Amino acid sequence: MNNSTCLIEVPALLSKKTSRILTFKTESLIIEKPTGIKPPDFIPAATIAGFRYGVSWVRGYAFTIGRQYFIEIQTDQQKVISIKLGSYYSIRKKLYDQLWSEIIHQLWRYYFVNQYNYYYDLYKINQAFELCGIYFHPNGIGWDALNILQWNEVGISSYYNYFMIYNRKNKKQYKSRSFAKDWNAVVLQAVLKEIVDEKKVVF
Repeated sequence: MNNSTCLIEVPALLSKKTSRILTFKTESLIIEKPTGIKPPDFIPAATIAGFRYGVSWVRGYAFTIGRQYFIEIQTDQQKVISIKLGSYYSIRKKLYDQLWSEIIHQLWRYYFVNQYNYYYDLYKINQAFELCGIYFHPNGIGWDALNILQWNEVGISSYYNYFMIYNRKNKKQYKSRSFAKDWNAVVLQAVLKEIVDEKKVVF
């Protein structure tokens, strides 16, 4: 078990002040705004149920003027905590990109690798389950009203913002999952990749 603590400080866009501090611990996640009057968000690790992340463009009158990095964390009570890093006219663009990636990495390391292990263990004992709208069965997967795809039929194509699950024998049969829109799409992707690789299917 990971017993260390990881601290990430996010600087404000136009000053050297710290706008947000994230403290990752095995038992909790704490998100604090030092300059605000609102108390910190204290999220027990046991209540963290999902996350999603992405980058959206900020458009001006005639062209794009910036980008907003966002991460959303969902609790088991359906509460959503948002972390947003807005870069305009390339100010702190490189730094915010690095911090955004690091926050995602630590969320996985401290909390969501456990979810990955949980679902992978269910698969190993031949237990049916659902993850991010995909239904897992001992012999393959399915979604909506489609028939189950056998494991040797499952293909995966990964992209920056999303990934595709498709039938290798009929590519018109597919399902996409977005890292920005679908809760725990990255967990689903990791579980599928591990199983498909284990089945020695090249995709």
